[in-house]
Amino acid sequence: MGSLERMLAGVEKVIGKEHVLADNNVRDAYSVNMLSVDNIRPSAVVLPKSVEEIQGILKLANEHKVPVWTLSQGQNRGYGMACATKPGTVILDLKRMNKILEVNTDLAYALVEPGVTFGQLYTYLKDNNIPLWMDVPSATPDASYLGNITERGAGYTPLGEKFLFSCGMEVVLASGQILRTGTGALPNSKTWQVFKWGYGPYLDGLFTQSNYGVVTKAGFWLMPKPPAYEPLAVVMDQPDAVYRAVEILRPLKLNMVIPNGACVTHIRKALGLTASWGQSRDILPKVGRRFDYSPAVVDELKKAYNLGEWNFAGALYGLPETVRAYRKIVEDAFSAAVPGCRFLTAEEQAASPYWRAREMAMRGEPIWDYDQSDWVGKSGALWISPVAPATNEAVEQQIRIAEETYHKYGFHYAAELILGTGRDLHHIIWLLFDRSDAEERQRADLCVKEMHDRYCAVGYLPYRTSVSTGDHLMRKLGPFRDICREIKRVFDPNNILSPGKSGIDLSED
Repeated sequence: MGSLERMLAGVEKVIGKEHVLADNNVRDAYSVNMLSVDNIRPSAVVLPKSVEEIQGILKLANEHKVPVWTLSQGQNRGYGMACATKPGTVILDLKRMNKILEVNTDLAYALVEPGVTFGQLYTYLKDNNIPLWMDVPSATPDASYLGNITERGAGYTPLGEKFLFSCGMEVVLASGQILRTGTGALPNSKTWQVFKWGYGPYLDGLFTQSNYGVVTKAGFWLMPKPPAYEPLAVVMDQPDAVYRAVEILRPLKLNMVIPNGACVTHIRKALGLTASWGQSRDILPKVGRRFDYSPAVVDELKKAYNLGEWNFAGALYGLPETVRAYRKIVEDAFSAAVPGCRFLTAEEQAASPYWRAREMAMRGEPIWDYDQSDWVGKSGALWISPVAPATNEAVEQQIRIAEETYHKYGFHYAAELILGTGRDLHHIIWLLFDRSDAEERQRADLCVKEMHDRYCAVGYLPYRTSVSTGDHLMRKLGPFRDICREIKRVFDPNNILSPGKSGIDLSED
Protein backbone atom coordinates (compact mmCIF):
# COMPACT_ATOMS: atom_id res chain seq x y z
CA MET A 1 0.00 0.00 0.00
CA GLY A 2 1.46 3.34 -1.05
CA SER A 3 1.50 6.60 0.93
CA LEU A 4 -1.65 7.89 -0.79
CA GLU A 5 -3.59 4.72 -0.03
CA ARG A 6 -2.43 4.73 3.60
CA MET A 7 -3.36 8.39 3.97
CA LEU A 8 -6.85 7.88 2.49
CA ALA A 9 -7.44 4.82 4.67
CA GLY A 10 -6.70 7.00 7.68
CA VAL A 11 -8.95 9.79 6.42
CA GLU A 12 -11.82 7.31 6.10
CA LYS A 13 -11.56 6.68 9.84
CA VAL A 14 -11.63 10.44 10.52
CA ILE A 15 -14.53 11.55 8.31
CA GLY A 16 -16.25 8.34 7.23
CA LYS A 17 -15.71 6.24 4.12
CA GLU A 18 -18.66 7.87 2.34
CA HIS A 19 -16.86 11.23 2.39
CA VAL A 20 -13.67 9.95 0.75
CA LEU A 21 -14.32 9.83 -3.00
CA ALA A 22 -11.88 8.30 -5.45
CA ASP A 23 -14.01 6.84 -8.24
CA ASN A 24 -13.32 7.95 -11.80
CA ASN A 25 -16.54 9.95 -12.24
CA VAL A 26 -15.79 12.15 -9.23
CA ARG A 27 -12.16 12.63 -10.22
CA ASP A 28 -13.25 13.55 -13.74
CA ALA A 29 -15.76 16.10 -12.41
CA TYR A 30 -13.10 17.81 -10.29
CA SER A 31 -10.64 17.87 -13.20
CA VAL A 32 -12.80 20.01 -15.52
CA ASN A 33 -11.72 23.59 -16.06
CA MET A 34 -11.90 26.41 -18.60
CA LEU A 35 -8.14 26.97 -18.76
CA SER A 36 -5.69 26.63 -21.62
CA VAL A 37 -4.13 23.51 -20.04
CA ASP A 38 -5.45 19.96 -19.97
CA ASN A 39 -7.92 18.84 -17.34
CA ILE A 40 -6.14 18.49 -13.99
CA ARG A 41 -7.25 15.20 -12.42
CA PRO A 42 -7.00 14.72 -8.65
CA SER A 43 -6.24 11.42 -6.98
CA ALA A 44 -9.20 11.70 -4.60
CA VAL A 45 -11.64 14.13 -2.98
CA VAL A 46 -12.21 14.35 0.78
CA LEU A 47 -15.08 16.29 2.33
CA PRO A 48 -14.69 17.17 6.03
CA LYS A 49 -17.53 18.57 8.12
CA SER A 50 -15.66 20.23 10.99
CA VAL A 51 -12.44 21.88 12.11
CA GLU A 52 -11.55 18.74 14.06
CA GLU A 53 -11.87 16.63 10.92
CA ILE A 54 -9.62 19.05 9.01
CA GLN A 55 -7.05 18.74 11.77
CA GLY A 56 -7.17 14.97 11.46
CA ILE A 57 -6.77 15.10 7.67
CA LEU A 58 -3.80 17.47 7.87
CA LYS A 59 -2.11 15.25 10.46
CA LEU A 60 -2.35 12.33 8.03
CA ALA A 61 -1.24 14.48 5.08
CA ASN A 62 1.87 15.49 7.02
CA GLU A 63 2.55 11.94 8.15
CA HIS A 64 2.36 10.50 4.63
CA LYS A 65 3.63 13.62 2.78
CA VAL A 66 0.51 13.74 0.58
CA PRO A 67 -0.46 17.23 -0.67
CA VAL A 68 -4.07 18.45 -0.37
CA TRP A 69 -5.67 21.27 -2.35
CA THR A 70 -8.22 23.32 -0.43
CA LEU A 71 -11.34 24.76 -2.00
CA SER A 72 -14.62 26.11 -0.68
CA GLN A 73 -17.06 25.45 -3.52
CA GLY A 74 -14.85 25.12 -6.61
CA GLN A 75 -16.73 27.71 -8.68
CA ASN A 76 -13.75 29.91 -9.52
CA ARG A 77 -14.35 29.96 -13.28
CA GLY A 78 -11.62 31.51 -15.40
CA TYR A 79 -9.09 31.05 -12.59
CA GLY A 80 -9.24 27.27 -12.16
CA MET A 81 -12.61 26.06 -10.81
CA ALA A 82 -12.01 23.03 -8.55
CA CYS A 83 -8.59 22.14 -9.96
CA ALA A 84 -5.27 21.95 -8.18
CA THR A 85 -2.13 23.19 -9.91
CA LYS A 86 -0.92 19.62 -10.46
CA PRO A 87 -2.62 16.29 -11.18
CA GLY A 88 -2.68 13.66 -8.45
CA THR A 89 -3.38 16.06 -5.59
CA VAL A 90 -6.06 15.20 -3.01
CA ILE A 91 -8.85 17.78 -3.10
CA LEU A 92 -9.89 19.04 0.35
CA ASP A 93 -13.39 20.25 -0.44
CA LEU A 94 -15.00 22.27 2.38
CA LYS A 95 -18.52 22.52 0.92
CA ARG A 96 -20.03 20.46 3.78
CA MET A 97 -18.90 23.15 6.23
CA ASN A 98 -21.78 25.46 5.32
CA LYS A 99 -23.09 27.03 8.51
CA ILE A 100 -24.08 30.68 8.77
CA LEU A 101 -22.74 31.07 12.28
CA GLU A 102 -23.98 34.58 13.02
CA VAL A 103 -25.69 37.56 11.42
CA ASN A 104 -25.76 40.63 13.65
CA THR A 105 -28.43 43.05 12.47
CA ASP A 106 -27.52 45.93 14.78
CA LEU A 107 -23.81 45.90 13.94
CA ALA A 108 -24.26 44.73 10.33
CA TYR A 109 -21.90 41.78 10.08
CA ALA A 110 -21.89 38.04 9.40
CA LEU A 111 -19.69 35.10 10.33
CA VAL A 112 -19.71 32.06 8.03
CA GLU A 113 -18.00 28.78 7.22
CA PRO A 114 -16.31 28.11 3.84
CA GLY A 115 -19.22 26.28 2.23
CA VAL A 116 -21.73 29.12 2.68
CA THR A 117 -22.73 30.35 -0.77
CA PHE A 118 -23.87 33.77 -1.91
CA GLY A 119 -27.28 32.34 -2.68
CA GLN A 120 -27.54 30.72 0.74
CA LEU A 121 -26.68 33.91 2.63
CA TYR A 122 -28.99 36.05 0.50
CA THR A 123 -31.88 33.64 1.11
CA TYR A 124 -31.15 33.63 4.84
CA LEU A 125 -31.26 37.42 5.01
CA LYS A 126 -34.47 37.55 3.00
CA ASP A 127 -36.27 34.73 4.82
CA ASN A 128 -35.47 36.28 8.20
CA ASN A 129 -36.45 39.83 7.14
CA ILE A 130 -32.98 41.12 7.98
CA PRO A 131 -32.62 44.63 6.48
CA LEU A 132 -28.99 44.14 5.41
CA TRP A 133 -27.46 43.90 1.95
CA MET A 134 -24.51 41.69 1.09
CA ASP A 135 -22.01 42.03 -1.74
CA VAL A 136 -22.03 39.62 -4.69
CA PRO A 137 -19.80 38.97 -7.71
CA SER A 138 -21.05 38.60 -11.29
CA ALA A 139 -20.78 34.82 -10.95
CA THR A 140 -22.88 31.87 -9.85
CA PRO A 141 -24.91 32.07 -6.61
CA ASP A 142 -23.30 28.73 -5.74
CA ALA A 143 -19.88 30.33 -5.20
CA SER A 144 -18.45 30.60 -1.68
CA TYR A 145 -18.56 33.95 0.13
CA LEU A 146 -15.49 33.04 2.21
CA GLY A 147 -13.71 31.77 -0.90
CA ASN A 148 -14.29 35.07 -2.67
CA ILE A 149 -12.88 36.96 0.30
CA THR A 150 -9.73 34.84 0.45
CA GLU A 151 -9.19 35.30 -3.31
CA ARG A 152 -9.66 39.06 -2.81
CA GLY A 153 -12.54 39.10 -5.27
CA ALA A 154 -14.56 42.22 -5.99
CA GLY A 155 -18.28 42.93 -6.22
CA TYR A 156 -20.61 45.74 -7.15
CA THR A 157 -22.02 47.33 -3.98
CA PRO A 158 -20.21 49.92 -1.82
CA LEU A 159 -18.71 46.89 0.00
CA GLY A 160 -17.29 45.51 -3.25
CA GLU A 161 -13.70 45.10 -2.04
CA LYS A 162 -14.66 42.09 0.06
CA PHE A 163 -11.35 41.53 1.81
CA LEU A 164 -11.24 45.21 2.79
CA PHE A 165 -14.57 44.70 4.56
CA SER A 166 -13.75 41.30 6.07
CA CYS A 167 -13.16 41.20 9.81
CA GLY A 168 -11.65 38.24 11.64
CA MET A 169 -10.66 34.76 10.43
CA GLU A 170 -10.24 31.33 11.92
CA VAL A 171 -7.43 29.34 10.28
CA VAL A 172 -6.22 25.78 10.69
CA LEU A 173 -2.48 25.71 10.05
CA ALA A 174 -0.70 22.76 8.44
CA SER A 175 0.39 21.63 11.91
CA GLY A 176 -3.25 21.43 13.00
CA GLN A 177 -2.95 24.49 15.23
CA ILE A 178 -5.95 26.84 15.20
CA LEU A 179 -5.32 30.55 14.75
CA ARG A 180 -7.91 33.28 15.20
CA THR A 181 -6.87 36.61 13.76
CA GLY A 182 -7.60 40.15 14.95
CA THR A 183 -9.29 40.43 18.33
CA GLY A 184 -10.35 36.80 17.95
CA ALA A 185 -6.96 35.91 19.43
CA LEU A 186 -8.46 36.84 22.80
CA PRO A 187 -10.63 34.05 24.25
CA ASN A 188 -14.30 35.08 24.39
CA SER A 189 -13.60 38.21 22.30
CA LYS A 190 -16.60 40.53 22.01
CA THR A 191 -15.18 42.46 19.04
CA TRP A 192 -13.97 39.78 16.60
CA GLN A 193 -16.26 40.92 13.76
CA VAL A 194 -16.41 44.64 14.58
CA PHE A 195 -12.75 45.74 14.92
CA LYS A 196 -10.55 44.70 12.05
CA TRP A 197 -7.02 45.16 13.38
CA GLY A 198 -6.74 43.63 16.84
CA TYR A 199 -3.39 44.00 18.61
CA GLY A 200 0.05 43.30 17.19
CA PRO A 201 0.79 42.31 13.60
CA TYR A 202 -2.16 42.11 11.21
CA LEU A 203 -2.15 38.53 9.89
CA ASP A 204 -5.38 38.17 7.89
CA GLY A 205 -3.73 39.09 4.60
CA LEU A 206 -1.33 36.16 4.92
CA PHE A 207 -4.25 33.79 4.34
CA THR A 208 -5.56 35.40 1.15
CA GLN A 209 -4.29 34.20 -2.24
CA SER A 210 -1.89 31.94 -0.35
CA ASN A 211 -1.41 28.37 0.89
CA TYR A 212 -0.37 29.03 4.48
CA GLY A 213 -3.48 27.67 6.18
CA VAL A 214 -7.07 26.50 5.76
CA VAL A 215 -9.52 29.31 6.51
CA THR A 216 -12.49 27.76 8.31
CA LYS A 217 -14.40 30.89 9.38
CA ALA A 218 -14.52 34.46 8.12
CA GLY A 219 -16.37 37.51 9.34
CA PHE A 220 -17.37 40.38 7.08
CA TRP A 221 -19.45 43.52 7.16
CA LEU A 222 -22.86 43.92 5.60
CA MET A 223 -24.59 47.07 4.39
CA PRO A 224 -27.79 48.45 5.97
CA LYS A 225 -30.50 48.65 3.36
CA PRO A 226 -30.43 52.28 2.15
CA PRO A 227 -33.57 54.44 2.20
CA ALA A 228 -33.13 55.03 -1.53
CA TYR A 229 -31.22 53.22 -4.26
CA GLU A 230 -31.03 53.95 -7.98
CA PRO A 231 -29.11 51.99 -10.60
CA LEU A 232 -27.43 53.94 -13.39
CA ALA A 233 -27.16 52.49 -16.89
CA VAL A 234 -25.43 54.53 -19.59
CA VAL A 235 -25.07 53.26 -23.17
CA MET A 236 -22.21 54.80 -25.18
CA ASP A 237 -21.52 54.00 -28.82
CA GLN A 238 -18.32 55.98 -29.38
CA PRO A 239 -15.18 53.77 -29.49
CA ASP A 240 -13.31 56.31 -27.33
CA ALA A 241 -16.10 56.67 -24.77
CA VAL A 242 -14.14 54.59 -22.25
CA TYR A 243 -11.57 57.38 -21.85
CA ARG A 244 -14.20 60.05 -21.37
CA ALA A 245 -16.03 57.84 -18.87
CA VAL A 246 -12.89 57.33 -16.78
CA GLU A 247 -12.32 61.09 -16.60
CA ILE A 248 -15.93 61.56 -15.47
CA LEU A 249 -15.94 58.74 -12.95
CA ARG A 250 -12.66 59.45 -11.16
CA PRO A 251 -13.90 62.59 -9.34
CA LEU A 252 -17.35 61.09 -8.84
CA LYS A 253 -15.76 58.08 -7.15
CA LEU A 254 -13.22 60.07 -5.13
CA ASN A 255 -16.01 62.30 -3.80
CA MET A 256 -18.24 59.27 -3.05
CA VAL A 257 -21.02 60.45 -5.34
CA ILE A 258 -20.94 56.95 -6.81
CA PRO A 259 -19.88 54.72 -3.88
CA ASN A 260 -20.06 51.28 -5.48
CA GLY A 261 -17.84 49.38 -7.92
CA ALA A 262 -18.48 51.38 -11.09
CA CYS A 263 -18.05 49.39 -14.32
CA VAL A 264 -17.30 50.48 -17.86
CA THR A 265 -17.77 47.40 -20.03
CA HIS A 266 -16.82 46.73 -23.66
CA ILE A 267 -19.51 45.25 -25.89
CA ARG A 268 -17.76 41.90 -26.30
CA LYS A 269 -17.44 41.45 -22.53
CA ALA A 270 -21.05 42.62 -22.06
CA LEU A 271 -22.24 39.98 -24.50
CA GLY A 272 -20.11 37.33 -22.80
CA LEU A 273 -21.62 38.20 -19.43
CA THR A 274 -25.13 38.24 -20.92
CA ALA A 275 -24.52 34.77 -22.32
CA SER A 276 -23.41 33.63 -18.85
CA TRP A 277 -26.49 35.22 -17.31
CA GLY A 278 -28.94 32.85 -18.95
CA GLN A 279 -28.64 33.80 -22.61
CA SER A 280 -26.05 31.29 -23.87
CA ARG A 281 -28.41 29.53 -26.23
CA ASP A 282 -29.37 32.82 -27.88
CA ILE A 283 -25.90 34.38 -28.06
CA LEU A 284 -23.29 31.62 -28.50
CA PRO A 285 -24.63 30.38 -31.88
CA LYS A 286 -24.24 33.92 -33.24
CA VAL A 287 -20.80 34.78 -31.88
CA GLY A 288 -19.06 31.40 -31.48
CA ARG A 289 -16.87 30.27 -28.60
CA ARG A 290 -14.40 33.07 -29.36
CA PHE A 291 -16.99 35.86 -29.60
CA ASP A 292 -16.00 36.63 -33.17
CA TYR A 293 -18.84 38.38 -34.95
CA SER A 294 -19.69 40.47 -37.99
CA PRO A 295 -20.82 44.13 -37.75
CA ALA A 296 -24.35 43.03 -38.64
CA VAL A 297 -24.44 40.49 -35.79
CA VAL A 298 -23.12 42.92 -33.19
CA ASP A 299 -25.64 45.55 -34.29
CA GLU A 300 -28.41 42.98 -33.88
CA LEU A 301 -27.22 42.01 -30.41
CA LYS A 302 -26.74 45.61 -29.30
CA LYS A 303 -30.37 46.30 -30.16
CA ALA A 304 -31.62 43.09 -28.58
CA TYR A 305 -29.92 43.77 -25.23
CA ASN A 306 -29.81 47.59 -25.26
CA LEU A 307 -26.03 47.78 -25.33
CA GLY A 308 -23.45 50.13 -26.78
CA GLU A 309 -19.79 49.83 -27.69
CA TRP A 310 -19.11 50.80 -24.05
CA ASN A 311 -21.58 50.49 -21.18
CA PHE A 312 -21.45 52.12 -17.76
CA ALA A 313 -23.14 50.61 -14.71
CA GLY A 314 -23.09 52.26 -11.29
CA ALA A 315 -25.53 53.06 -8.55
CA LEU A 316 -26.57 55.74 -6.06
CA TYR A 317 -27.43 55.02 -2.41
CA GLY A 318 -28.71 57.20 0.41
CA LEU A 319 -31.57 59.54 1.22
CA PRO A 320 -34.05 60.14 -1.62
CA GLU A 321 -33.08 63.80 -1.94
CA THR A 322 -29.39 62.86 -2.02
CA VAL A 323 -29.97 60.29 -4.74
CA ARG A 324 -31.94 62.81 -6.84
CA ALA A 325 -29.22 65.44 -6.52
CA TYR A 326 -26.44 62.99 -7.32
CA ARG A 327 -28.26 61.60 -10.35
CA LYS A 328 -28.39 65.06 -11.88
CA ILE A 329 -24.65 65.50 -11.27
CA VAL A 330 -23.92 62.19 -13.01
CA GLU A 331 -26.30 62.89 -15.91
CA ASP A 332 -24.83 66.35 -16.50
CA ALA A 333 -21.27 65.00 -16.42
CA PHE A 334 -21.92 62.20 -18.91
CA SER A 335 -24.05 64.34 -21.23
CA ALA A 336 -21.33 66.98 -21.46
CA ALA A 337 -18.44 64.57 -21.95
CA VAL A 338 -20.08 61.85 -24.06
CA PRO A 339 -22.53 63.46 -26.52
CA GLY A 340 -25.22 61.04 -27.62
CA CYS A 341 -24.92 58.74 -24.62
CA ARG A 342 -28.19 57.29 -23.36
CA PHE A 343 -29.38 56.90 -19.76
CA LEU A 344 -31.69 53.89 -19.68
CA THR A 345 -34.95 54.05 -17.79
CA ALA A 346 -35.83 51.48 -15.13
CA GLU A 347 -38.15 49.81 -17.65
CA GLU A 348 -35.39 49.56 -20.26
CA GLN A 349 -33.01 48.08 -17.73
CA ALA A 350 -35.57 45.51 -16.62
CA ALA A 351 -36.15 44.43 -20.23
CA SER A 352 -32.48 43.57 -20.84
CA PRO A 353 -30.90 40.48 -19.19
CA TYR A 354 -27.58 42.33 -19.06
CA TRP A 355 -28.84 45.43 -17.27
CA ARG A 356 -31.24 43.42 -15.10
CA ALA A 357 -28.34 41.35 -13.76
CA ARG A 358 -26.24 44.46 -13.20
CA GLU A 359 -29.05 46.04 -11.20
CA MET A 360 -29.42 42.94 -9.03
CA ALA A 361 -25.69 42.77 -8.27
CA MET A 362 -25.51 46.46 -7.30
CA ARG A 363 -28.09 45.86 -4.56
CA GLY A 364 -26.48 42.64 -3.41
CA GLU A 365 -28.76 40.04 -4.98
CA PRO A 366 -27.08 37.02 -6.62
CA ILE A 367 -27.57 36.54 -10.34
CA TRP A 368 -29.92 33.57 -10.22
CA ASP A 369 -29.95 33.09 -14.00
CA TYR A 370 -26.20 32.49 -14.09
CA ASP A 371 -25.59 29.46 -16.30
CA GLN A 372 -22.40 28.33 -18.01
CA SER A 373 -23.51 24.77 -18.71
CA ASP A 374 -23.01 25.44 -22.43
CA TRP A 375 -19.48 26.66 -21.69
CA VAL A 376 -17.79 24.41 -19.15
CA GLY A 377 -15.67 21.75 -20.84
CA LYS A 378 -16.15 23.40 -24.24
CA SER A 379 -15.32 27.08 -24.11
CA GLY A 380 -12.06 28.42 -22.79
CA ALA A 381 -12.36 31.46 -20.54
CA LEU A 382 -9.32 32.97 -18.87
CA TRP A 383 -9.04 36.23 -16.96
CA ILE A 384 -6.13 38.65 -17.20
CA SER A 385 -6.60 41.21 -14.42
CA PRO A 386 -3.99 44.01 -14.34
CA VAL A 387 -4.65 46.93 -12.00
CA ALA A 388 -4.01 50.49 -13.22
CA PRO A 389 -4.26 54.03 -11.89
CA ALA A 390 -7.60 55.60 -12.82
CA THR A 391 -6.09 57.85 -15.49
CA ASN A 392 -6.62 57.97 -19.23
CA GLU A 393 -2.92 57.52 -19.86
CA ALA A 394 -2.93 54.21 -17.99
CA VAL A 395 -6.21 53.05 -19.55
CA GLU A 396 -4.98 53.81 -23.06
CA GLN A 397 -1.73 51.94 -22.44
CA GLN A 398 -3.49 48.93 -20.95
CA ILE A 399 -6.08 48.65 -23.73
CA ARG A 400 -3.39 49.04 -26.40
CA ILE A 401 -1.31 46.23 -24.87
CA ALA A 402 -4.36 43.97 -24.72
CA GLU A 403 -5.49 44.67 -28.28
CA GLU A 404 -1.98 44.27 -29.73
CA THR A 405 -1.33 41.01 -27.90
CA TYR A 406 -4.75 39.58 -28.66
CA HIS A 407 -4.35 40.45 -32.34
CA LYS A 408 -0.94 38.74 -32.42
CA TYR A 409 -2.45 35.47 -31.18
CA GLY A 410 -5.73 35.72 -33.09
CA PHE A 411 -8.13 36.65 -30.26
CA HIS A 412 -10.53 39.52 -29.60
CA TYR A 413 -10.50 42.13 -26.84
CA ALA A 414 -13.28 41.69 -24.27
CA ALA A 415 -12.99 43.58 -21.00
CA GLU A 416 -14.44 45.83 -18.37
CA LEU A 417 -12.85 48.43 -16.16
CA ILE A 418 -14.02 48.49 -12.54
CA LEU A 419 -13.27 51.64 -10.57
CA GLY A 420 -12.95 50.71 -6.92
CA THR A 421 -11.88 53.70 -4.85
CA GLY A 422 -11.51 56.13 -7.75
CA ARG A 423 -7.74 55.84 -7.53
CA ASP A 424 -7.40 52.38 -9.04
CA LEU A 425 -9.21 50.43 -11.69
CA HIS A 426 -9.30 46.70 -12.24
CA HIS A 427 -8.96 45.96 -15.95
CA ILE A 428 -10.74 42.59 -16.13
CA ILE A 429 -9.87 41.19 -19.55
CA TRP A 430 -11.56 38.04 -20.80
CA LEU A 431 -9.75 35.68 -23.12
CA LEU A 432 -12.40 33.59 -24.87
CA PHE A 433 -11.30 30.64 -26.97
CA ASP A 434 -12.31 27.22 -28.23
CA ARG A 435 -11.00 24.80 -25.63
CA SER A 436 -11.64 21.79 -27.88
CA ASP A 437 -8.92 23.02 -30.25
CA ALA A 438 -5.47 22.02 -28.90
CA GLU A 439 -3.64 24.52 -31.10
CA GLU A 440 -5.92 27.32 -29.95
CA ARG A 441 -5.39 26.34 -26.32
CA GLN A 442 -1.65 26.65 -26.86
CA ARG A 443 -2.08 30.11 -28.39
CA ALA A 444 -4.25 31.14 -25.45
CA ASP A 445 -1.59 30.02 -22.98
CA LEU A 446 1.12 31.98 -24.81
CA CYS A 447 -1.17 35.00 -25.07
CA VAL A 448 -1.88 35.12 -21.33
CA LYS A 449 1.78 34.80 -20.42
CA GLU A 450 2.81 37.50 -22.88
CA MET A 451 0.09 39.77 -21.51
CA HIS A 452 1.51 39.26 -18.01
CA ASP A 453 5.00 39.93 -19.32
CA ARG A 454 4.00 43.15 -21.04
CA TYR A 455 1.90 44.51 -18.20
CA CYS A 456 4.52 43.78 -15.57
CA ALA A 457 7.24 45.30 -17.75
CA VAL A 458 5.48 48.69 -17.63
CA GLY A 459 4.40 48.46 -13.97
CA TYR A 460 0.89 46.98 -14.00
CA LEU A 461 0.67 43.91 -11.77
CA PRO A 462 -2.40 41.64 -12.21
CA TYR A 463 -4.24 41.19 -8.93
CA ARG A 464 -5.25 37.58 -9.66
CA THR A 465 -4.42 34.81 -12.09
CA SER A 466 -5.32 31.19 -12.78
CA VAL A 467 -3.86 28.06 -11.21
CA SER A 468 -1.96 27.43 -14.47
CA THR A 469 -0.12 30.78 -14.54
CA GLY A 470 0.51 31.52 -10.85
CA ASP A 471 4.16 30.52 -10.99
CA HIS A 472 4.76 32.53 -14.18
CA LEU A 473 3.44 35.66 -12.46
CA MET A 474 5.04 35.08 -9.05
CA ARG A 475 8.51 34.70 -10.61
CA LYS A 476 8.36 38.35 -11.66
CA LEU A 477 8.27 39.55 -8.06
CA GLY A 478 11.86 38.90 -7.03
CA PRO A 479 12.46 39.18 -3.27
CA PHE A 480 8.71 39.11 -2.62
CA ARG A 481 8.59 35.57 -4.03
CA ASP A 482 11.53 34.60 -1.82
CA ILE A 483 9.77 35.92 1.30
CA CYS A 484 6.55 34.08 0.36
CA ARG A 485 8.50 30.83 0.16
CA GLU A 486 10.19 31.52 3.51
CA ILE A 487 6.81 32.05 5.13
CA LYS A 488 5.65 28.79 3.54
CA ARG A 489 8.57 26.96 5.17
CA VAL A 490 7.52 28.31 8.56
CA PHE A 491 3.81 27.52 8.25
CA ASP A 492 3.96 24.39 6.11
CA PRO A 493 7.45 22.82 6.02
CA ASN A 494 6.16 19.61 4.41
CA ASN A 495 4.51 21.57 1.57
CA ILE A 496 1.20 19.74 1.97
CA LEU A 497 -1.21 22.69 1.66
CA SER A 498 -2.18 23.59 -1.93
CA PRO A 499 1.38 23.46 -3.33
CA GLY A 500 1.70 25.84 -6.26
CA LYS A 501 -1.14 28.09 -5.17
CA SER A 502 -0.25 31.64 -6.30
CA GLY A 503 3.10 30.28 -7.43
CA ILE A 504 4.18 29.31 -3.88
CA ASP A 505 5.67 25.81 -3.90
CA LEU A 506 8.57 24.43 -1.88
CA SER A 507 8.99 21.44 -4.22
CA GLU A 508 10.70 23.81 -6.68
CA ASP A 509 13.68 24.44 -4.37
